[in-house]
Amino acid sequence: MFKKPLNYNKMDSEYLNILGTVTEHLRSRGYDVKINNGKKKIRPRTLKGFMPDVHALNGADEIIVEILTDDPDMRKWKRFASTDGKRFWIIAPQRSVDSVRTRIEAFGVAAEVYRCNGNMKLERIL
Repeated sequence: MFKKPLNYNKMDSEYLNILGTVTEHLRSRGYDVKINNGKKKIRPRTLKGFMPDVHALNGADEIIVEILTDDPDMRKWKRFASTDGKRFWIIAPQRSVDSVRTRIEAFGVAAEVYRCNGNMKLERIL
């Protein structure tokens, strides 16, 4: 399994289910996955002040994952307008997908948006 993430305010069953789904999805595709559990810094140097929920590496391919279970803070997403080759994923539950998609398009954030549906599979939305 995985260690508890640092974001204790997000420690609900929905967050943990999505975290498990994302982790397994990335590991099955050969990524080295690091979860933000507070014991190891996983923040890429170019993203000062932002601690992603998951950081995945597979050779030169790098994915930064933000998991949403509440209202997103767009201020931290604005730094992804230029990601220097890093991929930014936003994973949202079904009820939040439309809101996230609207914000991503309005602010021009370079992100891939996925929803985690009822059977805990990832589906790319944007």
